[in-house]
Amino acid sequence: MEFDSLEIRRLLAALTDRTRKGALHWEVMEYDPICFMTEMGIEFDGSETENFAQNIAFSCLLKKGRSIWLEVYESIGFPSSGGFPSLKEGPSLRGLGFYTMRFLSSSGKVMYQSERIVCKREQQLLICCLVDAVFQDTEPFFLRVSRNNTIPFQKYLRHHDPSGGLENHPLAQLMKRFYHDNRCMDFHLLAMSCANGRKNGK
Repeated sequence: MEFDSLEIRRLLAALTDRTRKGALHWEVMEYDPICFMTEMGIEFDGSETENFAQNIAFSCLLKKGRSIWLEVYESIGFPSSGGFPSLKEGPSLRGLGFYTMRFLSSSGKVMYQSERIVCKREQQLLICCLVDAVFQDTEPFFLRVSRNNTIPFQKYLRHHDPSGGLENHPLAQLMKRFYHDNRCMDFHLLAMSCANGRKNGK
């Protein structure tokens, strides 16, 4: 069964509803803070461009010891394959989500697994709404995580652009604040608001 099957669509809707109502609770199992990447590998048009990304794995315990594992890989990319734009090129950005769901038995055996790349949020609302709810449910975890030192983050940006243009770019400045405060849900919402399928700013 794929994400588009009727049974999985009903399941996603039910999981979202139960998570929003507090009947299901999710835990953060793995967390890679926001980082800057010079290549993606899953860029929807096959290109490799500069991106800010976050990678998080969530888990939810169900009845009879079964569980759900949700892996969330999201990125915000600059609008051209030539690299980050100047301010005069406008604010257009690309958002991308790569989501993997696994349903595990009480013994840890994978009973079901499916993956979805989201580059147009409105076409994949069910999985996106579930991820929205999961981030809302786990937001207290990120609020408790120690703040990150932004100096290594800035040095990494400067390494890729010694002129300082990347480090001083408004998007980079916003990502630095997100990184410092572990604002993972804000990153998710921004990535999904940018998930409009644009290619090279068109």
